[in-house]
Amino acid sequence: MLDTIKKPLRGPVRRAKRGWLMYAEFLRDYRRYRDSAAPPDDAVTDVVSGVNLEAQLTKDYHRVEKGLSLRQPKQPFGAAVEQRLSMLIPVAGAQAAEAPYLRFAEDAKGALGAWNGGGAVDDDVSPPAMPVPLFGAVEMDRFFATRHSVRDFDESRPVEPATLEEAVRLTTYTPSVCNRQAGRVHAFSGEADAARILAHQNGNAGFRHQVRSVLVVTVERGLFAGATERNQRWVDGGLFAMTLVWALHGLGVSSCMLNWSMTNAQTDALRREAGIPDSEDVICLIAIGYPPEQGFRVARSPRRPIGQVLTVH
Repeated sequence: MLDTIKKPLRGPVRRAKRGWLMYAEFLRDYRRYRDSAAPPDDAVTDVVSGVNLEAQLTKDYHRVEKGLSLRQPKQPFGAAVEQRLSMLIPVAGAQAAEAPYLRFAEDAKGALGAWNGGGAVDDDVSPPAMPVPLFGAVEMDRFFATRHSVRDFDESRPVEPATLEEAVRLTTYTPSVCNRQAGRVHAFSGEADAARILAHQNGNAGFRHQVRSVLVVTVERGLFAGATERNQRWVDGGLFAMTLVWALHGLGVSSCMLNWSMTNAQTDALRREAGIPDSEDVICLIAIGYPPEQGFRVARSPRRPIGQVLTVH
């Protein structure tokens, strides 16, 4: 009799639990973002500090750079930007006098004044550029078509620190919202360290024992501002992670991107294990290494036809 009563309730109870879990996760995401994000432009005051101060000054100096890169910039422009720069540059001077973003902000303020005052464009703030010759179609196709997610690594060939550093240097050219450059890379090398990090992700069990280097890609949450940028960190983080994989591919290093579709509790556990600050959101893990020289297999991963991807309006 009791089982007869319980069975009809199982479905609704499970649905209620799933709904509550989703709500709880969204609520935790909201609180984390609320507590870390920079204020929107119209709420900025001279008490802003730390990474939020960097975010605001970076937004504003980059607005000047973008404005002066137009074919016909407005004259004058940027009154609100100039006002914020004037307010925040002294604040940054007191908090982080050696920070590069302070110098960039000072340059932008001077360039904005020069343009609005006399119509001169500062070549340092918005430098002249020329078109770059394109790669041939054959080279482009070969580069993109030969990158695969590799799950078979040569355990005897670790990725050299200099190669990893070069890949990350190239990755810093990733486009980001108002040049915020929020992407971060946490690198772990050696069988034991790679294994303990990979143990937090459930898609690598079949080849974890072969991985000698793993990267955790994150973004600094405090470099984003206001309600409208609540999702931008995932966009910028995804761009950054993909650029990193392409840079590794160009340097001859194979990789396998490992998704991080996890709860906040699981993310906190990885943060503790990996020493990742609470202010950074985890985008993905990437197993990297060199494949066996005698050959290896990859997933077929068929591509969608262009007709399903491209819509010409």
